[in-house]
Amino acid sequence: MSGQARGGLLNGRVQIGRAATWNDAWRARYLRRNYAALVLDGGLYVAGAACVAAETVFPTVLSLLGAPPWLVALGPSLTLVGFFALPLFTAHWVDKLVSYKRFVAWMSVPQRLAPMAAGLALVFFGAEHPAAVLGVVVAAPLVLGVFGGAHVAGFWELVAKVLPPERRASNLAVRNILGSVLGLAAGGLIVAVLTRWPGLPGFGVLYLCMSGCMLLSLVAVCWIRELPNEPVRRSLPEGWRQRARLLPVWLREDVRLRHLVVARACANGVGVMTPFLAIHALGVLERPTSFLGSLVAAQMAGGIAGNLLGGWLGDRHGGRLLARLGGTAMIVLGAGALLNTAEVGFLVMFALLGFGNVLSQNGAIVLQMELFAAERRSTVFAFVSASNFLAMLGCAGLAALLHQPGGAIWPAAAAAVVLLVASQWYYRKLPEPRTLSLTEADGVNHRLHR
Repeated sequence: MSGQARGGLLNGRVQIGRAATWNDAWRARYLRRNYAALVLDGGLYVAGAACVAAETVFPTVLSLLGAPPWLVALGPSLTLVGFFALPLFTAHWVDKLVSYKRFVAWMSVPQRLAPMAAGLALVFFGAEHPAAVLGVVVAAPLVLGVFGGAHVAGFWELVAKVLPPERRASNLAVRNILGSVLGLAAGGLIVAVLTRWPGLPGFGVLYLCMSGCMLLSLVAVCWIRELPNEPVRRSLPEGWRQRARLLPVWLREDVRLRHLVVARACANGVGVMTPFLAIHALGVLERPTSFLGSLVAAQMAGGIAGNLLGGWLGDRHGGRLLARLGGTAMIVLGAGALLNTAEVGFLVMFALLGFGNVLSQNGAIVLQMELFAAERRSTVFAFVSASNFLAMLGCAGLAALLHQPGGAIWPAAAAAVVLLVASQWYYRKLPEPRTLSLTEADGVNHRLHR
């Protein structure tokens, strides 16, 4: 570790120095701290999101405020607009950074304050000015997604920096397990709040709880220990326009990138069905809105099961298996939506939703971090996110087209199943990076750096 002022290993101990830079020794020294910080960040963030669950609570809020069906259909995807669209424009910034925590933390502040604005608007103005409040409520997930998308590539670079590959899947699982456990409590909170304050004020209180949990998660991000990377010379162009021009070349040369783009795009097919699933359940069962708490609790319980399985399988076998298991669960969910009319069936369906979501998302993230060379990882992430954004909009539009107020959910469920089967087909064609031989890996890296 020569060349690092007072950095590296000295007498068997890592010494902290002003000019020290990040390396494997630092990662090992702070692994427990950073692992715990990322768990707390993710757990508290997921718990906050559960207070206004995108697939259950949020569409109901939009419906109560008089939103048209197309907006209700788009509702669960509004947060993802920024998360999917912004990375393409910020990937070249992320590549210039030698440290990531401060960038992630500052970008997270407005992201976590947006639900607070929506909550205050619902509490104080929801009944008198529903149209104006609808605008604030719709803006909140957009703001959250825009600032989240601006820093999400930096966040995953931070994760890849502070955690070794064999600890990433389990970290994602443990953070989501914590979030799901807290989400179970959030299900009880939803029931209690909406029973005590039925209607829009109660939903406003839930938004305030969401903001509080997310601000606590930001404190956990600030607890992460990071040192700057050693500056390196990068061969990729710096501007986002120049990066965008490389993407057609990469798509043409790398069949795995093509398969990943299609697989993840088709996985958004579940969004054709989920915007109206909770509303459908309430209508079929003739239950009050407080029953949403039970559906959210079932979803969180499914998430816990998915994370327990995914953390163990992902660390040992990689991300592709997780993504395929998650997609299978979503196909079963679609079949259930076609047939089920019982309360127990709906609880099982929302448990499958939580189970499948966790495995699909964690599997795709782990696979993507390991499938491509580090130098182009942030740009590939941005491109896949942008393609997901377009697929998400297409699925939301298809959901609105297939849904008729008060009508059956089967057209949306059938379309979702078809897209999810296509996603499974393309995930099947992808390799698992951890099973590649050294010769295959060298060939992959050669093609990726051409």
